[in-house]
Amino acid sequence: MKSLLKIIRRYSLTVGAIFIILLLCNVAVFFGISYMTVRDAGNTRYGRDAMEQVGGEMSERDGTVRISAEGEDLLESSSFVWAMALDGDGNAVWEWRLPKEIKKSYSLWEVSAFSRWYLKGYPVRTWKSGELLLVFGCGREEMARYDLLMSRKVFEFIPVYARTAAVANLAVILLFIFCFGFRFYQSVKPAAEGIEKLALGEAADVPESGPMEELARKINGVSEKLLKQQRELERRDEARTAWIAGVSHDIRTPLSLIMGYADKLAKDPSLAKDSRRTAEMMKRQSLIIRQLIADLNLTSKLAYQAQPLKKKLCSPAAVLRDCAADFYNGDSQTFTEGGISEDFSIEIIVGKEAEGVRISADEGLLKRALRNLIGNSIRHGGEGCQVTVSLSAGESEVRWLIKDTGNGIPEAVVQNMGAQEGTVHIMGLRLADQIARAHGGKLSFIRRDGGNYDAEVTAEIPGKITAAVPARTSAKADSETFGRHSGQ
Repeated sequence: MKSLLKIIRRYSLTVGAIFIILLLCNVAVFFGISYMTVRDAGNTRYGRDAMEQVGGEMSERDGTVRISAEGEDLLESSSFVWAMALDGDGNAVWEWRLPKEIKKSYSLWEVSAFSRWYLKGYPVRTWKSGELLLVFGCGREEMARYDLLMSRKVFEFIPVYARTAAVANLAVILLFIFCFGFRFYQSVKPAAEGIEKLALGEAADVPESGPMEELARKINGVSEKLLKQQRELERRDEARTAWIAGVSHDIRTPLSLIMGYADKLAKDPSLAKDSRRTAEMMKRQSLIIRQLIADLNLTSKLAYQAQPLKKKLCSPAAVLRDCAADFYNGDSQTFTEGGISEDFSIEIIVGKEAEGVRISADEGLLKRALRNLIGNSIRHGGEGCQVTVSLSAGESEVRWLIKDTGNGIPEAVVQNMGAQEGTVHIMGLRLADQIARAHGGKLSFIRRDGGNYDAEVTAEIPGKITAAVPARTSAKADSETFGRHSGQ
């Protein structure tokens, strides 16, 4: 559900950002309009500067008020539609484009009224120039005047009101974010839980209602298809495992008879030498078939976790030594096409730390994995092949590295490890990999300088279990070499 909470958080932040941006845009527009209003009110077209400049261009001569040519130009370029000058008695002593409906004499209270408001529907502005009162009329459709009277206490509290309004707006934004986020969470939660169940391989039953109805329907449809496929795969796997186990059981009895008859013929002194050799070959090939059948049965069980692991505390070094001894005692069923190799040696190198390590493992399966890898080197290494197995221990795993003096594992084998089908026979390597993975490790391939590979198998060390390392008296205490013709 962490991903769902992440989506909700991003959704809420997005909604909040949208509200804040809208709020900031409104504030910006408000201040922009206010600025434009103040700027227009103070510009030279109809502001104080224009009235002051016009007043400066007026003069009185012989009792007549005149305006200079520059003043006329100022009036023409301004936004005023008419103008007049009143003397101290309220009489118009100068005019410019004065409409007919505007009279030319005013009492004191009339001057007081229109100077703060309108004159015959025209918004007016006034300016004192010397002994004259200049009255400028603005266009009826261009300007408007409003008389605003405010209590001083209210004016002083304007910053408080502004802060309160900002807090209230922020609270409303947060409320919207919470409400929208909660509703979105409630609608998405069932779908997210259904997807999570699908990821775990469980059946998803999402209610098909609300804004996520279509998505819920699709999730339920996918769940039904996946469950159907899973049941089909389980039935197929069970049938495959049962078939392999049945075939293995059915082959075992006639194969044992063939091996028994071949052994009897190989030991019959009345037969010719070539016939006894042929019988011996039949017995050895039968052993190979028996081993292949056992490997096939085991790899099938490990693939479907049908093989119970008989784990116990054991020594990886002891497992390796027992496995090497099996080869020399003839118990490993390691055969070449013409029989068991007569000339090979196995060198065991055990690190000091690895000597004292103990792991929880199925000894029989570990030996099977090592036998497969060592036997693979002996079978394909040729006469005189020397196999070196190095055991080392890390922080969390033990490693068996298998090298040989032969050609190593070909590139084609390594590339086919993950393939389901192929012309390369690698069941023994796959079985070793399955056994390693059952013990928390894996099978790896180490590339040689010549291009082919050596094999390395690992197993997990649970909690780094160690034992006392026995004392050594030989300079070659960490290396042991076994030979086919040497003392074993």
